[in-house]
Amino acid sequence: MLFDFNLLVVIMFCISIIGIIINRSNIILILVSIEILLLSISMNFMLTSLTNFSLEGQIIAIYVITIAAIESAIGLSIIVAFYKIKGSISLKLLNLLKG
Repeated sequence: MLFDFNLLVVIMFCISIIGIIINRSNIILILVSIEILLLSISMNFMLTSLTNFSLEGQIIAIYVITIAAIESAIGLSIIVAFYKIKGSISLKLLNLLKG
């Protein structure tokens, strides 16, 4: 049963990496792919904690999920501010944010 969950974690990790590589022009899809990546990493920590009978992996997974939520909130707020300024969320315009 643990092999099935490990396989799921590896598949989620690979899908998120492929999503980041393929969707180079849509910043929302990149943000969703990063969230899937962080979710697969936290699931890996929980599975490791389950096999080792310890709580450290679960605690780290809670931290990773918390930081992922903070990261997505900040990322979405930056995207909304960028959309209000430029009228588009294309990554080609993102290099115009340099000071």
